[in-house]
Amino acid sequence: MIEPLYKDSINYGDVNIFNGEYLPFGFQLDDYVMAPNGNIYFPEGLFREDFSSADLIDKAIFVHEMGHVWQHQMGVNVRSRGLFSLASSYEYSLPREKDLADYSLEQQASIIADYYVLTKYGINIFLQQSTFKGLIGPDLKDKYENTLRFFLASPSDKRCLWK
Repeated sequence: MIEPLYKDSINYGDVNIFNGEYLPFGFQLDDYVMAPNGNIYFPEGLFREDFSSADLIDKAIFVHEMGHVWQHQMGVNVRSRGLFSLASSYEYSLPREKDLADYSLEQQASIIADYYVLTKYGINIFLQQSTFKGLIGPDLKDKYENTLRFFLASPSDKRCLWK
């Protein structure tokens, strides 16, 4: 499901998907998935045995969280940076002059997940769940591909994350 997107930039064998919270003592909200350390922690109600056969929303969440796994495996300290991005917006626009490295960790993961939904399920489904904020026209896929150009060419390219 995700290998065509992230290719060999993720060591999939190192990723654990947990049916349980990362934060102790109930500090993790029931609807808040976390991927702070290269693993993904789904609160009980959100965990699925097989995300490839899950509904669209669950697939999009999984692709988003795998974005944080990808960031972690690319050398980003997701746990530390995540603490500072708790108030960070998931919303974004796609101006032509920006690429993926210009966005916050949450926005990067959202852009990747939204691109996945747009290309796999089409514009109508995309509009129902996307965090994209901007003009939607016939060039929307081109906007994503411009922003994701380094990522789509090679997700292992460090230019995806840093300038």
